Amino acid sequence: MYVAKFAEAVYVLHAFEKRARKTPKHDVDLAAQRYQELMKRRRLMGLIGG
Repeated sequence: MYVAKFAEAVYVLHAFEKRARKTPKHDVDLAAQRYQELMKRRRLMGLIGG
C-alpha cells in the first residue's frame, strides 16, 4: 500500500496484493503518478507552497 500523510488527511495512493518479493514497476509508477497529481491539486488549493 502506498500512502501520503498530511496533517489534515491520509491519502491511499495505491493498494494491491503483493505476490512477489519485488514490487512490480507498474505499481510503483502508478503510485508515483497519483502522488504527483495529489501534490499538484494541493498546490492549486493553496495547501502547500511551490
